[in-house]
Amino acid sequence: MTHTPITVIIPTYNEEHFIKQALQAASFADECIVIDSYSTDHTLEIAKDFNCKILERKFDDFSSQKNFAIKEAKNNWVFILDADEYLLPKLQKQIINAVSSNQHKAYRILRRNYFINRFLKNGSNGRDSAIRLIHKNYCHYEGLVHERMIVNGSIGLLPAFMYHYTYSNLRTFLSKKNKYSSFQAHQKHNKNSKTSYLHLLIKPSGRFWGEYILKCGFLDGIAGLTSTRMNSYGVLSRYVKLRNLNTKTKEERLQNYDSFSLSLNTYAHSHPIKKPMLGYFSFLLLPKLTFIKYYLLKGNALKGKDGYALSYLYSFQKFQQLVYGWLEKRGLD
Repeated sequence: MTHTPITVIIPTYNEEHFIKQALQAASFADECIVIDSYSTDHTLEIAKDFNCKILERKFDDFSSQKNFAIKEAKNNWVFILDADEYLLPKLQKQIINAVSSNQHKAYRILRRNYFINRFLKNGSNGRDSAIRLIHKNYCHYEGLVHERMIVNGSIGLLPAFMYHYTYSNLRTFLSKKNKYSSFQAHQKHNKNSKTSYLHLLIKPSGRFWGEYILKCGFLDGIAGLTSTRMNSYGVLSRYVKLRNLNTKTKEERLQNYDSFSLSLNTYAHSHPIKKPMLGYFSFLLLPKLTFIKYYLLKGNALKGKDGYALSYLYSFQKFQQLVYGWLEKRGLD
């Protein structure tokens, strides 16, 4: 397994918490490339301890970054592995067999996502799949944020799972959502999109209830609820930032969106709610009551779209206080 003609590509930016396990998982391939966007933590120091090729490139978008690394691969067959993902020997063997058979030009990989304290089974963050094993002469990426693989040929499926450890702590996950929402906002801005009231009212809540009820996210307990709430937050963030790019935001706190949202997170972390009166239902009810408090009682309704966004963020802060209390009681914070 140590001389398989496969190149594993690992895109990184400040991944010191995860990169070691990803590099260990890549050991079955005869080439490993780390394509780094000038990390400021210890990511590259860790990578240098492994026999891998390190490329540094200023990040412009996900597709360009990965396409650049794919062109640098010495092998025709390439596996794209995120820094927070891990492969077990069963999947490694299936990858080797797929490359040997050369039956398809790309292969889709099943994935299980770990969040807080469990592998999720439901919602959009439950089990999913992605095209990761590719023949580089027939495949390339397109798209700025949620990049998609374009394959000129047939696509196979490998049955073993890849494991995705998407969560290290709540603040890191929040920062990741902020980063992605910024990319998405710029993407929409480049298409001359605007933020309407419907975007703020319908899109985040539609995302939440679609995942929580229709995709049964509620079956994953607090982890499932937090995952869907985070995704809803990401949707709202995208449209608030689009509004910023269109210079429509008058509220200073929203103009400095990421800093403001992280300050709310800091407060939530230092003021956890450890014993909510209604237990699980408090996670659904208290944030809604907080929204009503800020939107109606504190007059945010008079501030239009900015007021709605502010009220949402304060309700999300209340939700984070509940989550931090839940985590602390279980020694997970």
